[in-house]
Amino acid sequence: MAPDKTSRPPADPRPSPIRLARDTLGSELLDCGAQPDMRRLRAYRLGRLREQLKRRDYAGVLLYDPINIRYATGSRNMQVWVTHNPARYCYVPTEGPITLFDFHNCEHLAHGLETIAEVRPACAWYYFAAGPNGEARAKVWAAEIGEVIRASAGANRRLAVDKMDPLGTHLLQEQGFTLFDGQEPCELAR
Repeated sequence: MAPDKTSRPPADPRPSPIRLARDTLGSELLDCGAQPDMRRLRAYRLGRLREQLKRRDYAGVLLYDPINIRYATGSRNMQVWVTHNPARYCYVPTEGPITLFDFHNCEHLAHGLETIAEVRPACAWYYFAAGPNGEARAKVWAAEIGEVIRASAGANRRLAVDKMDPLGTHLLQEQGFTLFDGQEPCELAR
C-alpha cells in the first residue's frame, strides 16, 4: 500500500483566537506580581480605606463584598459566587494585621500578598452551606470574629460591616459591637 500522497491545505496565516488571547499583553499579569507596581497600588488603596476608618473611630471593617475585599487587600476568589454566597470575608483593622477568611482549600490564593497577615478557613453559616445548622455555625463564626477584632482593637467596639445577614448582625451586637455601614468608608476610599 502506498503512503497517502494527498496534500494538506496551507495553514491559515491568521493567528487563532486562543493564540491571540495567550499573546495579549497583560493576560499574564497577576495581583501578586510586580507589574505595574501592585505592592504600591495595594498600599495606596489600603491606606485610603484605613484613613476613612480612622476618621470614624472604627476598630475596623468586616468585608464580605468581593469588590471591597479586592480593593482593600488585592485578594480575589470566586468573585461571582461570593457575591451571592458569603463564602469568604476579611477583617481589616484600622491599624494592625489583616485576617482573610477564605473558602475552604483556597487559602493558597492569597499567598504573596503583603496586605494579608493571616488566612483562615471561612466559617460558612449561610443556608446553602450550613442548612439547618446555620445558627450554630453562626455562633462559632461570631466568636471567632469577636476574638480577632478584640485582639487588634483593644476596647474599641465600633465595627463597620459592608454586608451582613440579620443573624450575624444580632450575634455581633450580642458581643458588644456597635455596627456601622461599611459601604460608606469603602466608597469614599475609592
